[in-house]
Amino acid sequence: MSEVGIAPVVCAPARAAPHREQLILGVIGTLAFLLVWEVAARFDLINPVVVSNPSRIAAAFVAQLRSGEILGDLAVSLMEFAAGFGLSLVVGLGLGIAMGLNRLTEYAVDPFVWFLYSSPLIAFYPLIIVWLGFGFATVVAITFLLSFVSVVVNTLAGVQGVDPQLIRAVQAFGGTRLDVIRKVILPAAVPLIIAGMRIGLGRALHGVVLGEMFSSNAGLGYRITFYAAHLRTADVFVPLVILVVIGLLINQLGNAVEARLQAWRA
Repeated sequence: MSEVGIAPVVCAPARAAPHREQLILGVIGTLAFLLVWEVAARFDLINPVVVSNPSRIAAAFVAQLRSGEILGDLAVSLMEFAAGFGLSLVVGLGLGIAMGLNRLTEYAVDPFVWFLYSSPLIAFYPLIIVWLGFGFATVVAITFLLSFVSVVVNTLAGVQGVDPQLIRAVQAFGGTRLDVIRKVILPAAVPLIIAGMRIGLGRALHGVVLGEMFSSNAGLGYRITFYAAHLRTADVFVPLVILVVIGLLINQLGNAVEARLQAWRA
């Protein structure tokens, strides 16, 4: 009994240590890179006007924060991201499940899904502008189109990969179609659905930045092109750094969602 009680206490540090080492080494490596970058710019080993340096970027960040423009752009980008990816998630999950459960639906919709998958969607950008104009709607549309396919394709694969015997077992005990979906299909398809969601999250962020760069007068993507056009290199790095942080947070969000869904699946 005592051995069972002691075992978790002994093993916990061993499991936690690699994560601490990874974090510490990552922070040290990042700080070393920033230091070398700053020193190189101060001694004119690189052109600070073209490449900038951490101190100038920090000053630009403070200036944009005080003016409030970066917070406004961040709010716009997050709203566009939430709308575009949320729409792709709702439509992609619903359509993927419907295609997986019904062959006729799959045969009818499959050509359109693979058309979007194989087409260079950026080529349709002028048409989207003509249809929706500049601004919020166009950015959301581009975000949706870039993230939708990965969600629906992975959901379809997950549903089709469910063991038919499990479905027949639930039906044999009087389970309804909703019971089959809720108790068998969704839990079994969770790994592939999560994979589609994680891919879609990254592609949705790309869609927001791409749409804002060419069809918006607000947002982080717009701010990057604005500062770059005026050769304000330090200011360009501010929204870039924020986008990198958002990408990291999105990855952590994907991990949290995956853990929650895996627990639900169990």
